[in-house]
Amino acid sequence: MKTVYFDANFGYPWVTGLSHIFMMRRDREPFLNHIFSFSQEGEEDHIWIPKLNKQEHVIVSGDRGRSKTKPRLPQVCKQYQITHILFSSAAHHLTKFEKARAIITLWPQIVETFEASLGSRYQIKHEAKKQRCIMAQIG
Repeated sequence: MKTVYFDANFGYPWVTGLSHIFMMRRDREPFLNHIFSFSQEGEEDHIWIPKLNKQEHVIVSGDRGRSKTKPRLPQVCKQYQITHILFSSAAHHLTKFEKARAIITLWPQIVETFEASLGSRYQIKHEAKKQRCIMAQIG
C-alpha cells in the first residue's frame, strides 16, 4: 500500500487533518500517514526508517540533517533507499495552512516520486516573490 509518511517535524493532528482531505480523492493511493502510526514518539530516524518498504513508502520531513550528534535523516534514507522529500528552511517556516496548501498543490509531483529511483531526494522550496512552493529533485 503506497503511503506518504510525515515525520515528527509535522504534528500528528495536522497530518491527520490533511489525510482526511485526501480521503475525498477518487484515487485513494498513495495514502497519507504520520510516523507515529507505527513508531514511538522520540524514536530516532535510524530505528524507524528501516521498518519502511522502500518501494511503497516516501517520507516527507522538515529535517535537513544538520544535527552533529545523531544520524541524519537524509543519510539514513539514502542508506535504506527510501525516497524522501525535505522542506527547505523557508518552506518549513510557513504556516500550517500554507504547508497544507503546498502539499495539495504539489501532490501530482509527490505521487511521481514513487516512480523515481529508490532513495531519491527532493526538496520543497518556498518562492517568496511568487508566493508559491515548488518541488525539485536534489539527489
